[in-house]
Amino acid sequence: MEAPLLVPVSTVPAASSCVDIITADAAPSGRPAPSSSSSSSSSVSTQSIVLRLAAVITVACASLSAQHEAAKGFAVAVANDAPRGSAVARRFDLLFVSNGRAERALLHASRGVERALFLDPSFPRRQVRRVTVRMSGHNLTAGAVGATVHAAAPGEYVVSLSPGLVASTSADSAADAVAAAMRRAVARMWLWDGRGAAPARVTESMVEYLASVAAAGDGAEAEAAATPLSAEDGHGCSMSARLLRHLEARREGFVARLNRAMKDRWSDAAVDAALGAPARLACAAATTTTPPLTGQDDDPTAALAGSTSDAARGSSVEM
Repeated sequence: MEAPLLVPVSTVPAASSCVDIITADAAPSGRPAPSSSSSSSSSVSTQSIVLRLAAVITVACASLSAQHEAAKGFAVAVANDAPRGSAVARRFDLLFVSNGRAERALLHASRGVERALFLDPSFPRRQVRRVTVRMSGHNLTAGAVGATVHAAAPGEYVVSLSPGLVASTSADSAADAVAAAMRRAVARMWLWDGRGAAPARVTESMVEYLASVAAAGDGAEAEAAATPLSAEDGHGCSMSARLLRHLEARREGFVARLNRAMKDRWSDAAVDAALGAPARLACAAATTTTPPLTGQDDDPTAALAGSTSDAARGSSVEM
C-alpha cells in the first residue's frame, strides 16, 4: 500500500506571498518618484524662510537693546563740596542727598527737556553718560541763576549748585529753587550751540523756554509768567522765551528743529527754516497777540542787532 502524498499546507500560500511581494517590488507603481530637483527647491525655500526669520529676530533684538540702553539714560552722582559741618552742607545732605531728591530733580528736568528737543531719532543728541550734581563750596555768579554746567570729560557733565539756593528757611522753597536752577542747567547741557557760534541771546532764550517746558512736564507750576525775560522783550521782534513759545505754538517742533540746526553751525536763516516760513510774519503776529511785560509799546519793526538777515529775506527777529 502506497503512502499518501503529503503536501505542506503552508507551501502554496508562502509561495504566493513571495510572488506577490516580488511582483509589488518589481512592478512599476504608475506614479513617478519625486525628482531630486523638487526636493532641492523645497530645501532652498525652507532655508530662505529660516534666514528671513533669523534676520527679523536679529533686527528686533537690536532694536530692543537700543531702546533698553536709551531707557537707562545716564548715571547720576551727587557730591557735597560745601565746607564739612557747615549749615549749607548739613542742609543739602538732609534735603537733597539722603532722600534722593537731587537725583530725582535732575532726571525729571532731563526728561522734560529731552521730550521737547528730541522728537525722534533724526534729532541728534549729545553723548551724556554721567552727570554729577555738586553743591559748590562758594556762591556762583549772579548770571548763573543758581547753577552752572560744564563738561568734565567726553560724555560727563557736572551741574554745580550755588549754596544760596538752600539758604531759605523753608524746605519747600529750597527744593523749588534747586529744581528751577537744575532745569536751566540741564537745558543748557542738552542744547547745541553751533559750536559756540550761536548768539547768546538765542541760547539763553531757549534755556528759559525749555526750563518752563520741563517745569510743566514735571507737574510743577509752569514758569511762563515767572521766567525772567530780558528788558528788550517788550520790543516784540526780539528773541525771547516768549517769542519761542509763540513760534512753537504756531508750528509744533519749532524749537527742536532750531536746536537740530544749531548742531554744527549757526545761521540767521535757521529760525526761518525751523519755522518753515519767514519769522518776520510770525513775529508781527506775536506783537499783536501777546501783550508786553514791560508796559512799553510793541515795535514790530525793531532792527536786527548783530543779525545778517534783512527784510528781503523775511527775517526780523533780533538775535
